[in-house]
Amino acid sequence: MTFPMRFRHVGFLTALVLIGALPAQGNDTIRAGGQNYRGPIIQMSPTQVVIEVQAVEQTIPVNQIESLMYANEPGGMQTARGHIANRAYENALAALERIDRDTVARREILQEIDYLTAYCRAQIALQGNADLREAGRHMNRFAQQNRGHYRFLEANEVIGDLLVAHGQHATAEKFYAELAKAPWADYQMRAGVALGRARLAQGNVDEAAQAFDTVLATKADGELAETQRRAARLGKAVCQALTGSPDEAIKAVEGILMKVDPEDIETHARAYNALGTAHRRAGRVQDALLAYLHVDTLYFQVGDAHAEALSHLAKLWNEVGRTEEAVRAQQILQEQYPNSPWTN
Repeated sequence: MTFPMRFRHVGFLTALVLIGALPAQGNDTIRAGGQNYRGPIIQMSPTQVVIEVQAVEQTIPVNQIESLMYANEPGGMQTARGHIANRAYENALAALERIDRDTVARREILQEIDYLTAYCRAQIALQGNADLREAGRHMNRFAQQNRGHYRFLEANEVIGDLLVAHGQHATAEKFYAELAKAPWADYQMRAGVALGRARLAQGNVDEAAQAFDTVLATKADGELAETQRRAARLGKAVCQALTGSPDEAIKAVEGILMKVDPEDIETHARAYNALGTAHRRAGRVQDALLAYLHVDTLYFQVGDAHAEALSHLAKLWNEVGRTEEAVRAQQILQEQYPNSPWTN
């Protein structure tokens, strides 16, 4: 599965910086590379957006876009972005649904509303709280109707994530292949991480390790590339744990945890799940419990990771004879993530 990465869906966290500083009348605003570009957007494609700044055309690669805001867009879009940044997807969806589309004349704004709506539905489904197929239909409709949109690559990635969660791994790989066609190494790495996770979910550990190794062998600089590299290291650690090298996996994960930003809750959640898997494979049940409890108590905001941790906790508590805790973990899993693959 995927995670709203902040590394995955660029723009939401940075958009918060711009709240209260909306574009001037008639000006769209793109933030890229720490700089604001203001003016009318005159062209876009899956790989670039062209904005006219003081009569000069500026071409902004999509992988550099931190946020994009349209002139005179409904206030509900700002509210929704704020909720998305806090992973409050139900609240974001409600804000988007309150927007009166009949008052929106500009096609690009309607497209953005459609994308954000489909994205929220997808994240709710990936957390196990909505139907995966229905969420996939919404995002697939956006992708098919907006093949020239700057969100097209991200849309394909999300569709792939939904398919993986639904167990349709081979089909998911086709959508990740669209992401891999991007001309930037960090997006290609991103596709590789998604592919590796899909193969892990399918139980193809050796093929997953190959995908993660390809990411790790990619030479690319920058924060986005490093984020993908870190995700690949975590994926590779899980592969090591599953193929008889749990101590090596533990060392790798602990190295990541020592360096990762404390506010990067997604990486922490996935790292502690990986650590739990490695300790369990090494026969250290208490250490595995402690690792999964980190996710349950500290990083529960990452819904799919939390569901995974709860699933393992329910089994491990039973193994150590703590049936009350096992029942609690299973109950939370079923109540909070009824449609998660970890619940079944």
